[in-house]
Amino acid sequence: MFKNYCRHGWRNLLKNKLSTLINIGGLSIGLATGIIILLWINGEVSYDAFHQHKAGIYQLMSNSYHDGRWFTGDATPAPLAEKMKLGFPEIKYTTRQAYGGQQLLSTGKKSIYQQSMYADPDYFNIFTFPAISGNPVTALQDPGAIILTESTAHRLFGDKDPIGSIIKHNNQHHLRVAAVIRDAPENSSIQFDVVLPFRLYELENADWINRWDNYRVGNIALLQPGSSVEGFNKKLKDSRIANATDSINYLFAYPFTALHLHSGFKNGKPSGGRIEIMLLLGTIGLFILLIACINFMNLSTARAERRAREVGVRKVLGASRITIILQFLIEALIITFGALLLGILLAKLALPGLNRISGKSISLDFMNWQIWTGLLLLLLFTGLVAGSYPAFFLSGFRPVKVLKGVISTNRGGGLFRKSLVTFQFIISIFLIITTIVIYKQLQYGESRPVGYNQDNLLEIPARGEMANKYLLLQEDLLRIPEIESVSAGTDDLLRFGGATDGIAWPGKTADQNFSINITWVKYDWVKTAGLQLAAGRDFSPEYGRDSAGCLVNEAAVKKMGLKEPVIGTMLGNNPIIGVVKDFVVNNPYRSSPPLVIYFGSGPMSHIFVRLRKTEHPETALAKIEAAIKKSNPEFPFEFSFTKEAYRKMFTGLRSSGFMLNWTSSLAILISCLGLFGLSTYLAERRSKEIGIRKIMGASVGRIWYMLAKEFLKPVFIAFVITVPLALLAMQEALRNVDYRVSLQWWMFAAAGILTALIALLTISFQGTKAAMANPVKALQSE
Repeated sequence: MFKNYCRHGWRNLLKNKLSTLINIGGLSIGLATGIIILLWINGEVSYDAFHQHKAGIYQLMSNSYHDGRWFTGDATPAPLAEKMKLGFPEIKYTTRQAYGGQQLLSTGKKSIYQQSMYADPDYFNIFTFPAISGNPVTALQDPGAIILTESTAHRLFGDKDPIGSIIKHNNQHHLRVAAVIRDAPENSSIQFDVVLPFRLYELENADWINRWDNYRVGNIALLQPGSSVEGFNKKLKDSRIANATDSINYLFAYPFTALHLHSGFKNGKPSGGRIEIMLLLGTIGLFILLIACINFMNLSTARAERRAREVGVRKVLGASRITIILQFLIEALIITFGALLLGILLAKLALPGLNRISGKSISLDFMNWQIWTGLLLLLLFTGLVAGSYPAFFLSGFRPVKVLKGVISTNRGGGLFRKSLVTFQFIISIFLIITTIVIYKQLQYGESRPVGYNQDNLLEIPARGEMANKYLLLQEDLLRIPEIESVSAGTDDLLRFGGATDGIAWPGKTADQNFSINITWVKYDWVKTAGLQLAAGRDFSPEYGRDSAGCLVNEAAVKKMGLKEPVIGTMLGNNPIIGVVKDFVVNNPYRSSPPLVIYFGSGPMSHIFVRLRKTEHPETALAKIEAAIKKSNPEFPFEFSFTKEAYRKMFTGLRSSGFMLNWTSSLAILISCLGLFGLSTYLAERRSKEIGIRKIMGASVGRIWYMLAKEFLKPVFIAFVITVPLALLAMQEALRNVDYRVSLQWWMFAAAGILTALIALLTISFQGTKAAMANPVKALQSE
């Protein structure tokens, strides 16, 4: 019987070729989108799942209360790990980790920069990064050892066994290769090329490493099997460790594997993170699949008359309603299976381009059982949803009436079809509005005045002896004619990481315990960066030593409530010598935070070079490289243009905008495929009516309008419903963005007009064709 249903279903599909092609086309696009989104979500959900002890790994987090709210961070004091190990029986292992950034590794004539990380010996008892050779646990007990990943070992030593080889680290230390481990998987939130003993980090940061008020490293614990994390957190909060720094700060353990998706915190409690993006993508994918399913429902029920007599005959011959429902569901599954094969092909073709844009490496691995399970679930879900309503609708015809030719396509069925079309366009218009708003917000942020001159500004990371030899390097650089000025700072101009709430000023009240960004710079910092002064002056050697003075930005003046004259006001022991106009700091969509700039006499991490205007900076760059090589010959020359680095900050949002563009286009395309099919059917069904109207003198335009208005009504209704929903959603999405685009009426009108035009073009082909057809042919059977 099943075989008979399949054969009969296949014949029906071949009989209605246009309907079949439209259904398969729409479903294949929807399924391809579903496949890509499932692969994307699966990749995100699998992060850190490969660790053998994943269920017991916890990141130690801190909650601190200031400026009227709780702030959560994953940086904790360095002495914490050892204290916890001694005082909490629930803990099996603890480790500290700190990222060292790109560090120089040299062996023989090879010198490469690699991403470094410092860790305690138990790091590899907690995390699963398999060893190829050597023992990584014992390796980290030796401050003169280094652990390489497989790819780093190959870059430095080729196919030679590196164990026991000596590597020069940052041209300072000679370290012995004690172990080689597998590269960190792509779905690991911890990425590194080399692992260094934490003891080496302690020696390099001896001035603060044992302080309990310095939150700068990561502390991670592996709990004993069966331990209650709730009980552990209560003990941790009540312990002396929790109150070692401040009574309004406390520590807690958070599941390490949850951090990738649930990294957002609000008022000290988990609140969102990447999981919100995953839910949004999943919802969009579901909606696109539903649009494709709606097309199938509409076309199947619209052609009810052609299948009604078949249903009547089958019922008269003894077929039950369940049997007929099963037949139509099998037909839907056959179409869905064909669409799934085409969807897999479309997904395979689309993935390389999407990977390039997103920076991911998603692949359709048919050796993975999870992929097959996902594809099977997609097939069943889509086939059953698409075929359910047509199956129940068509199987409900009464045989006596349909065999007499009395087929009532009741108004309820027509209303339901119109409701489905309206729902399709609600989704499409909503996605178009979202795309327009995100595009304008991205454009708004990129065109925002940054507050300083980014043109011809270079940032050079201070490697090796560059920081210690800054004054000599500055003199050499200023001799280059193409250079206008040189300065340095502890932070680059895009990100300022240091902050404190311990600055005093005249009139400070108890409720002004807010966080203030702080940084240290050299002379001519304002001039070199191209910043603007609202009052006072820059740090300059012309005024003698400026080590006692400081600069503030306008946001600091406003938030501190400083009274005029601001110049000369004491911040702690430092008089204000200048007020810098606000400029973009850290987040281009946030207001400028309060910032205090001190003069630094010590080494700086970043050197800034202002070039004179030139169309060919290559000559100046070659001279700069020669000057740097003179004082720092063993380090490769590195630099970046600040303007280009700033633009890269928008890469993530551009990717999100592209994804919305892509999904919006697909939603419109699938909706229009359905419209095309329905307009074709309507033109065929009303061919005789059109013929009579033409004979009675109706023009082509009049007939076209008669057919078109039936399909423009759902678009208009969808627009009216969607606008208030989209307005509320966009207001909520932009609510926490300080520097945001204003929502304007044209954004919503453009989405409605665009959708209407696309729908109109879609149905115009069949409408015009029907209006221009020869009425004699339509009426010759009468």
